[in-house]
Amino acid sequence: MKLNVIVIDDSAVQLALSSKLIEKNEHLHLVGTFTNPFLALNTVNSQDIDLVLLDIEMPEIDGFSLQKFFNDSVAVVMNSTRASFELQAYSNGAIDFLSKPLSTSRLDLAVARVLDLKRIFTFEEPIATAAS
Repeated sequence: MKLNVIVIDDSAVQLALSSKLIEKNEHLHLVGTFTNPFLALNTVNSQDIDLVLLDIEMPEIDGFSLQKFFNDSVAVVMNSTRASFELQAYSNGAIDFLSKPLSTSRLDLAVARVLDLKRIFTFEEPIATAAS
């Protein structure tokens, strides 16, 4: 299973780093990167996006507020340079929280969590048999 992912971050450096890490992960397909959170919101809700890597601190709108406008089916992994945001990220429904700078091992772990949840929620009931 490959997840369609976008990255939203006001830092071009972080977008470049995230893109490189995503390209290394066989389970991810990078759909786009955005410094403008409002353009990203349109993409999140109009395309088949499975995962958003979302910066928390941005000048136009913070990641917590932006996330409220995402379709419910979109998994969110929040990231920040401030570890103090971790609990709030989970409280707001994030699947995971990554401290910046992002690392391959932590991103891979977050992706594994998202994949596990997708598998759980797409589980189909077994076909009933006459003996059931």
